[in-house]
Amino acid sequence: MYIPTPKPGFLNKQQAEQELQQLIAQPGAREERPCPNCQLPGDTGHPHQDCHSACSNAPQALSSEPDKHPIETRVVKVVFELSTLRLVQPCWSCEGHLNGQGDLWKLPQVSFYAASPLYPKLLITYLNRLKGQKQLHYPWQVIMVDLGQSWGPTYQLEPALNQINEAIKLQKLQDDLDKIGDGLGEKLKQEARLMLANMQQQQ
Repeated sequence: MYIPTPKPGFLNKQQAEQELQQLIAQPGAREERPCPNCQLPGDTGHPHQDCHSACSNAPQALSSEPDKHPIETRVVKVVFELSTLRLVQPCWSCEGHLNGQGDLWKLPQVSFYAASPLYPKLLITYLNRLKGQKQLHYPWQVIMVDLGQSWGPTYQLEPALNQINEAIKLQKLQDDLDKIGDGLGEKLKQEARLMLANMQQQQ
């Protein structure tokens, strides 16, 4: 089936360009701390130059319940990197778990809010890029979910199980999380620059 482009005026191009520019303009982790509960010395506007996902404080500082539920080790990089974008707010995550028999029990997932639907689209574009470059063991996707915490949409990064035709290994899923998280904040800004350039060429 031929898929037509949206009708003229159906999408607000000016608003989309502004939203992409806003994302690109967000400060990096070394300019402004992304962790909402950071307790390191100094204020949030003057972070240490080594502010990064490997910080020993990150699992607690990124969590809304730092004492009871710090961010799990294998997913903290993705949560940290999404948080650096400011306009994307992670709200739930899981690194994945096996049951007592060693079978896959819980999938690695990251749920998040986004100030614009363009931002999840950028993540999807980047995931497809990684897949095309054969840098991931499995295909990943972003879906819309309803966690019941907000009237607005919630998005979820997760493995695309319907595209996997082999036994799924938790270690490989977690290795994929590491790859997805590598420099993810800046990678999504780069995707935003590419999208913005393409939009402006169509004027």
